[in-house]
Amino acid sequence: MHESLKCKPLLAALAVLFAATPTFADDKVTLDAATTDNKDAPVLSEVFVTAPKVSALSQPSLQPWTVSKVSREGIAILGGQVQSNPYRLTDLMASVNTESSDGYGLNLRGGRNINVRGKGDFHLARTVEGVPFTGLVGNNELFDLENVAGFELYRSAMPAYAGLGVSNTTGAMNMSLLRPDEKAGAYVRQGFGSYNFNRTFARFDSGRLGDSGTSFFASVSHMTADKWKGAGEPPGNRVNFTAGVAQTFSNGARIELFAVNNHIDGNDYRPMNYTQAQVKSNWRNFDFNKTLTPGNLQLWYDYNRSDFDDTAVLAKISMPVGDNGLVSVRPYWGDNKGYFLFNPNPTTALVRRWDVEHQQKGFIAQYDLKISPMLDVSAGYWWMNMESPPPPVYQKDYTPQANGGLVFSKWAVLSKQSAHMFNNPFLQVTHRSSATTISGGIRLAQQKQPTFSYYNTAGLPDVSYDQIWTYNPSLDPWQQVAAKTTREWLPNLSLRHELRSDLALTSAYSRRIGRADWGPAASNYNSNRAAYVAQRISLQQVFNNLKPEISDNIDIGLRYQGERLSLAPNFYYSLSHDKEVSIYDQLVKVSNFQSVARAIAIGVELEGSYRHTSSLTSIFALSYNRFSFDGDIQSKAGAVTPTDGKQVPNAPQILAKLGLDWRYGNWNAAPIMRYVGKRYGDTLNTQKVDDYFLADLHLVYHWRNISLVQNLDVSMSVLNLFDKNYIGQISATDLDLNANPTYYAGAPRTVAMTVSAKF
Repeated sequence: MHESLKCKPLLAALAVLFAATPTFADDKVTLDAATTDNKDAPVLSEVFVTAPKVSALSQPSLQPWTVSKVSREGIAILGGQVQSNPYRLTDLMASVNTESSDGYGLNLRGGRNINVRGKGDFHLARTVEGVPFTGLVGNNELFDLENVAGFELYRSAMPAYAGLGVSNTTGAMNMSLLRPDEKAGAYVRQGFGSYNFNRTFARFDSGRLGDSGTSFFASVSHMTADKWKGAGEPPGNRVNFTAGVAQTFSNGARIELFAVNNHIDGNDYRPMNYTQAQVKSNWRNFDFNKTLTPGNLQLWYDYNRSDFDDTAVLAKISMPVGDNGLVSVRPYWGDNKGYFLFNPNPTTALVRRWDVEHQQKGFIAQYDLKISPMLDVSAGYWWMNMESPPPPVYQKDYTPQANGGLVFSKWAVLSKQSAHMFNNPFLQVTHRSSATTISGGIRLAQQKQPTFSYYNTAGLPDVSYDQIWTYNPSLDPWQQVAAKTTREWLPNLSLRHELRSDLALTSAYSRRIGRADWGPAASNYNSNRAAYVAQRISLQQVFNNLKPEISDNIDIGLRYQGERLSLAPNFYYSLSHDKEVSIYDQLVKVSNFQSVARAIAIGVELEGSYRHTSSLTSIFALSYNRFSFDGDIQSKAGAVTPTDGKQVPNAPQILAKLGLDWRYGNWNAAPIMRYVGKRYGDTLNTQKVDDYFLADLHLVYHWRNISLVQNLDVSMSVLNLFDKNYIGQISATDLDLNANPTYYAGAPRTVAMTVSAKF
């Protein structure tokens, strides 16, 4: 593609973005009801626009940013009976496709993903209260959704204070937590369903304790389930404890503290290669072996499992400053600990254990000031220390035994890593007039890549990681990587101009960042060390070819809000460069990770709702996405992969969604239909995956004020209502161009019921 032609879409979009000149007049913008209810929310850091009553399930925001939100009521419905998988909350959002190998959306390793505008979830920022303390590896389901008050997903451009974390080129999802209730009460929920699903949840709220201004809550949940095929749990054993306390003061200050501990364990589903996926009888039968089979002991289901314990603490301290200012500090700490058991290569009779221990600590400090009725400023700083990030610090290989035991074989990986550091100041300025709101900001994304030191493992015994150092393992001189600091400026600018009272033009631009993925590069080098050393190539030289992925994103749309109909059509353009990809290196004769690719995403999307009657509302989303590589990809050694114009793997071009929210008397019904267009599993678009249509049904019957019970609900969810047989999740990503992708069958019809009561 000619260089001038590549730039034209970006230049044209920028021209539209800056075409409208704001006219400044008296401010007529007010805060919406959801914001004014939370007295501690930073009211100056977002563009809030008055809106009529929103849909109960999912709705696009009226802000210029392409962000969709789910209310508390929508979370209860879309979250289903499991109420732990936040990805399910995106079921009615445009340009978002969520897949899982399990009917309940449960899996720890390789069994679930989310795709936003064609990009996978590796670069998706996941935050709670704006804090990025979800794990990079292992469990991300820290909070029961019964404890979540709201959910939002930025699909593209975003303000400087959103999407904090190690990466956000895919987008950013954020959950706000449900605060302690002002009134004492209890909520219990009991669910059961297909494949021995059983879940119990209970929450107690203290209410406001006298005149102290103190309130707290505590909740516990326990869930079990079986896999829908094969043997084991999906993971089906999850125990969660969550607590929160809030203290208000007479001067308007408030302190909140949340703590959570989550345990989850279970077994994996076995993926298929493309040849196996062409045999439809495999889709609902192919899995790990139920029994120990001679010659294939490594394929026993209990040699393919995970076990994780996660603990996190988050505080929020806010203090009014004068009449128009607010200072807030959000310190946090998290610990992600557990292990994976898996077979690293189906042709070898080995079982590998990957022990994971990540710790994160940091804080976000922010000052919000309303300078005038027309001008708001938000300035902040995010700092985080993360240990130990990927790649794996250590792994061990074992030989499986016919009795189900494991005999130590060798250390597969042994290393030491320093901390991964983030220092990000940010600033956002918003100006409002009678018809126009313009907001701009910038974030300096500074991250310090850790040092990596690998050790020779020959002859080392089977002892703990802490004990192995008493045996004085020797350094591997070829696998030593120095620390490196990267700095990227991430600007943003948005505009909302009201053409009339019910119609507004919106446009937004922002630059986003995705951290370099040194994990696969290090693992690939370790597995092919001899080939690299033979060419005198060190791990440091490989890492020198890695740098953060940068994307420039532009959205231009309309927001129509009528009495019955709401519409949010949107056009977007995204240019990604320095994309990290794995390409074949002719010199080394193995695949090598290098930051050399470019990709362009161009798409249109439409989402909205229509209120047919006072009891029936439809919610819809339709999107078309062309996310393809820009040019062929050439390795440092000269090898060329013909990727120009090829759709990125696992990126459907067409997505369509329709949901109905019907209420009649005590009944609430929400059928949801989704269409996923064709996809490809490989970079060259030779492994085609057919399109499919799915339907789910959620039913609720409500009783109110029955004796001591305030609310009593009986609900039922039927997932994959018509029992569609299809290929759902694809393991392929836009990073690895050479690895053979794997495929998972979608789960069959799954039915679950829940009884809940609030006292």
